[in-house]
Amino acid sequence: MNMALYRKQCVGLAAAIGMGAASAFGAAVQTTQPKTVTLRRSTTQPATVHAFYEAEVHAKVSGYLKSVEADIGDAVKAGQTLAVVDVPEMAKGYESQQAEVARLESARKQYRAAVEVARARIERARADVGKAKAEADAVILEFKRIQSLVKTKAVTQRLADESLSRKLAAEADLASVRASEVVAKANLTAAEADAAAADAAAIVARKRLEEMEVLMHYATLKAPFDGVVTERNVDPGDLVRNAANTGAVGQPLFGVAQVDKMRVRVPVPERDAIYVNVGDAVEFSCKAFGSEVIKAKVSRVARRLDPKTRSMLVEIDLPNDQGRLLPGMYGAVTILLDEKPDTVVVPSGSIRFNDDGSESVVYVLQGGATIAHVPVKVGYDNGVDVEILSGLKGSEQIVTGMLGRLKDGAEVSVVNR
Repeated sequence: MNMALYRKQCVGLAAAIGMGAASAFGAAVQTTQPKTVTLRRSTTQPATVHAFYEAEVHAKVSGYLKSVEADIGDAVKAGQTLAVVDVPEMAKGYESQQAEVARLESARKQYRAAVEVARARIERARADVGKAKAEADAVILEFKRIQSLVKTKAVTQRLADESLSRKLAAEADLASVRASEVVAKANLTAAEADAAAADAAAIVARKRLEEMEVLMHYATLKAPFDGVVTERNVDPGDLVRNAANTGAVGQPLFGVAQVDKMRVRVPVPERDAIYVNVGDAVEFSCKAFGSEVIKAKVSRVARRLDPKTRSMLVEIDLPNDQGRLLPGMYGAVTILLDEKPDTVVVPSGSIRFNDDGSESVVYVLQGGATIAHVPVKVGYDNGVDVEILSGLKGSEQIVTGMLGRLKDGAEVSVVNR
């Protein structure tokens, strides 16, 4: 009998009884060819929906709640009143401080007027000094002239004595007005010091008044941004306390969330974190939307791993104009990490290891019936296909779907469905 015909008959018999049993000419195997595809690397991770902004509103002043202006589910604008705290003692203190500011402003004006008066006195004293000096200079010149005449006996001694008296009197007057100028300068310095002290006191009082105005504004609880009231834990008449002074912040009075745009937060494990970049395509799905998939892009990445979970936080912004997304929703996000066109891939089950496990190999069918171990360098494995970086051209017939090992050079029977 022709051996080739006999071999084909045996292969056909092996296929008929199960296509996995060994034939007379070796193990029955299935083969396939490597494929050239666009390989997409992605990661699918659990994701949680969060409001774009969330704020807890606490009281900054203590008092009884006068009124509640918003309730859960209400849409609010930034600055809109949520509640008002009644603070009558603070209002009285504010009025008292206003009166104190008015008193200090009046005193400041008086001290400033005193400064102007002191400056005028200095100017007058300077004028008096100039006048007295001019008169003294004239008297001294006259005295010197008379003294020279006395030496020639042109005038009497009595006239010389009178000239001396006028000289001494003029010098005394000059010294007196100069002393008055010094006193005026000292009074100006004192007046300016008093005015500066009054200015400082008025400034302190105004700052205290401004501080009280700020505290009075805190009595009106306002929405920090446009959003929805998600939490209300107070009723009119409730006693609220200054959260900053009680030590324990406790339960917020209101919760406000911006929900016209949402953040989807995804923890990406370490093995995939280095491949995530802003702008990567993502697909979000959750049970509430059934089979619907929302497509978006990565908005921001943390660029650090959480030391507890060894994962990196990734955020995706999703529009929520219709309000379908709710904070706290749980779903899954698939992030497209990389895309390689014209990539040679083989089925994951076709990758083997050599006898000592030092390198990856595939079983290539040579001559239609002989196995050859061909070393390959593998890349990304998506669980279905494995990227082949080197070792295969793409036209080979490789063994797939087999659990056992085949030796290099082993004879096999090909049984393809």
